[in-house]
Amino acid sequence: MLPPFGLARPRSVSAALAELDEDSVPYWGGTELLLAMRMGLIRPRQLVDLKGIAELTEVRIEDGELVLGAGLSHDEVARDPLVAEHAPLLAYAEALVGNARVRAQGTIGGNLCFAEPRSDVATVLSALSAEVRLVAADGTDGADGTDGADGTRERRLDMAAFLLGPYWTDRQPDELLVDVRIPLPVTAGVYLKYQTVERPTVGVAAVARGAAGCRLVVGAVGELPAGFDFEDVASVDAEAIAGELEPTPDLTGSILYKRHVTAVFIRRALAELAEKVSAP
Repeated sequence: MLPPFGLARPRSVSAALAELDEDSVPYWGGTELLLAMRMGLIRPRQLVDLKGIAELTEVRIEDGELVLGAGLSHDEVARDPLVAEHAPLLAYAEALVGNARVRAQGTIGGNLCFAEPRSDVATVLSALSAEVRLVAADGTDGADGTDGADGTRERRLDMAAFLLGPYWTDRQPDELLVDVRIPLPVTAGVYLKYQTVERPTVGVAAVARGAAGCRLVVGAVGELPAGFDFEDVASVDAEAIAGELEPTPDLTGSILYKRHVTAVFIRRALAELAEKVSAP
């Protein structure tokens, strides 16, 4: 049974910010949140339902970035024509998330805020050098950011700064993740994963950005996605990268096994990326 809680249904970001505090939790799909509440892991005084805020479902190009509203479901991201055109790697990965229920109900923002260590989305967004935009009411914990609209303050964080550990992010209780921003253009990208259960055991994302070089991110193996930057695909040493990782041993594999599988999937991802980059 769910514990008792209040429910707020704001219709704007500013109204939602007015509801947030230490005991008031924002949600959209609730795929992870409600499960945690049923297990007694968290007992918020109030849930703030964000589904009435239209701007959280927008997709647009702005200042050379692909902007994705935090309330977009995984299915919506996977099927959006702008995402397919400018970040097809993300569209591909979103279509692989969880199961049909999770893809229909879960959101890109909720996925990141929950910080599940084996998230497909976090791994791919890290490879795409994406940032999240967090907004807080002016004068609150978000005051170290910059001035935003409507008397708010905002911060932008890349994945490494936002994701602090398993189920732990740098979002403050009075901040709202409003969108995800991917710098453009992306030359080519690859995402490969190995899984025996619903979530991946190893996920490898590799992205080429022309003269900017190549970015490789390994997710699911350890507590956080691990990113590596190289001048080109040919300079990547799969074995060396696998040796630097700190895999979490569990029912899906030992440390040695996960390092071996990681090296295999890095080599496969890089071979596929090299093929895409060289294609006319």
